[in-house]
Amino acid sequence: MEAAQVYIVHGYMASTTDHWFEWIQAALEKEGIAVHILAMPDSSKPNPQAWVNYLKENVKFSDQTYFIGHSLGCISLLLYLNRYQLKSAGMILIAGFLEKLEDIPDLDGFLEEEISIPGLIQNVPKRLVIGAEDDYIVPFELTQKLAEALEAPIITIPDGGHFLGKDDFKTFPVLLEKLKIMIKASI
Repeated sequence: MEAAQVYIVHGYMASTTDHWFEWIQAALEKEGIAVHILAMPDSSKPNPQAWVNYLKENVKFSDQTYFIGHSLGCISLLLYLNRYQLKSAGMILIAGFLEKLEDIPDLDGFLEEEISIPGLIQNVPKRLVIGAEDDYIVPFELTQKLAEALEAPIITIPDGGHFLGKDDFKTFPVLLEKLKIMIKASI
């Protein structure tokens, strides 16, 4: 059996060194899990086609490929997996959404392509969503709707904000714990 690997897909206005990305990479690598934090192109002016193409060019699949998506990284990951009908061992989506964000019309293009939710459910057997009740960028209700649509359990954090460094998310222990459980269940 191949070793587990994790790809982190960051969101709008983010980079590979922001928030908790490097922390979780270091924690998982101590466990022998390869982690790739993807540098999504032009995150201040994201283009859905460019982001899906970047994922297509930079993700190498195995039976033990897992994803972590954050914010815009969630919908980008779903577009990618859906468009190419790809199978993944599991994914954790943080502060994700499937509907337009009123305050950020720049992201509307990511929501134009239809996504086959049944196909995603079939191709990604392990799914988890994490959201914060006080998220000030992606309303918590939208993250709840994402979890319901994907038939995924949701972890609700009362005071996580948008899970950014400025929200005191330099570490993310619950994400680490849940991902390790998800991976161990597949081995």
